[in-house]
Amino acid sequence: MFISQACFEGDKIIEHKIIKKLQKTMKETINVPGLISTDCWLKENKDRVEYVFVAKWESKEHFKKWVTREEHIEEHKQMNKQKQQGEKEEVKIKKTLRQYKTVDIASL
Repeated sequence: MFISQACFEGDKIIEHKIIKKLQKTMKETINVPGLISTDCWLKENKDRVEYVFVAKWESKEHFKKWVTREEHIEEHKQMNKQKQQGEKEEVKIKKTLRQYKTVDIASL
């Protein structure tokens, strides 16, 4: 099994932007081949929020196929282009990506 984790942190005032991004991602994972399950976790304090999107995949190859799909790459190209041209508002969201594979500890 392969697990991908995307963590989005920001001030509570921009929480709605983080939620909108996560809702979009959830919709994009419906009926994707090789996807086992998804979860969204929340950690919050007085001023900040942290949402973590966790997806469990049958294999790393399934994940790679999903993340390298044409519409996803094009979306990032457009966002970078808008940012470079000053058209896109700079939102202070810290994004951290992590990836894991399952390990049988007993066999190590």
